Amino acid sequence: MYTYTIYRVALLNKVKEEQILSLFNGETDFLKICNQYYNSLQKQKIDYYDNQGKKRAFSLTSDIEFHENNRIVVSYLDSAYSGESLEIRSQLNNLNYVVKEEELQSRRVFSYIHIPKSSKFGYLVFESKANHGVKQVFERQLQKFLNESGYQDFRVKITPGLNFNYLSNMIDKGKLKKVRLINYGLLQDVQLNLFDNLDLYSGDEDVRELKFKTKTENKKIKYELGRLFFSNLNKEEKISFFKQYLVDEIAFEICHNGSSKTLYIKDKSKMRSNIDVSRRLEFEGGLPKYSSMKKVALDLIHEILDYDSLSLSEAA
Repeated sequence: MYTYTIYRVALLNKVKEEQILSLFNGETDFLKICNQYYNSLQKQKIDYYDNQGKKRAFSLTSDIEFHENNRIVVSYLDSAYSGESLEIRSQLNNLNYVVKEEELQSRRVFSYIHIPKSSKFGYLVFESKANHGVKQVFERQLQKFLNESGYQDFRVKITPGLNFNYLSNMIDKGKLKKVRLINYGLLQDVQLNLFDNLDLYSGDEDVRELKFKTKTENKKIKYELGRLFFSNLNKEEKISFFKQYLVDEIAFEICHNGSSKTLYIKDKSKMRSNIDVSRRLEFEGGLPKYSSMKKVALDLIHEILDYDSLSLSEAA
């Protein structure tokens, strides 16, 4: 399975105002900054430790494709980590080499940056690989590069770039697997017997999980969740669920074509913006073609932009 994760990037000034990226300080093009940032990664490997105490490295050794007219920067990032031993074997299962725990295991991660002209938002697409997430280190090092380049008054903000066309299709055609009704803080003596089939979990949140008895019930609840998901809700107010119960948040899991995703009615920043692109890519020798990887990345970004153009971006 090949998966892309899409992020939306913005630059905020001191008063947290989003800037026009192609002229974010009145004259500088953020696309060129991204190209310079990638070139800096070619010159210096970034060593750091993750939350699990594993040593990691972040760099760039591939060629950089920069097109000012098309507004893109494309390359492969190098992500590596240590802390696990690994055996490298031949096709005949003969042992070729043992990677020791202190050695770095490296993977190339496809990356695609698109900064539309005269827009407050740009888009980042990263190939998703297990144990090789690059979003946090990418954002941290980009902010450091901005500061060192003299742009200390601007802060990078990278958030999930949600493809609402894709999510709408998942909700419409997918199967609803789980619903969680959430109230923040512990509530005492609260009874919520929606469809008489809810489980209560203890913790920092009062979470009630809904289970379904029939396909009709599942379909009815999925329809209501879809309506709420694309509604312009006030984040400070409670969510009215079936006009009977008030909750702070609703999370629900949808499965479609072998993919599973958890969606949130209010706080969509919690959602993962990953999309299975295996069926979209063209392969050669068992590997996706570079030209195909670029095309699919841009197609996904255009799908997000086309949805926004329908004046439905309030759902973001």
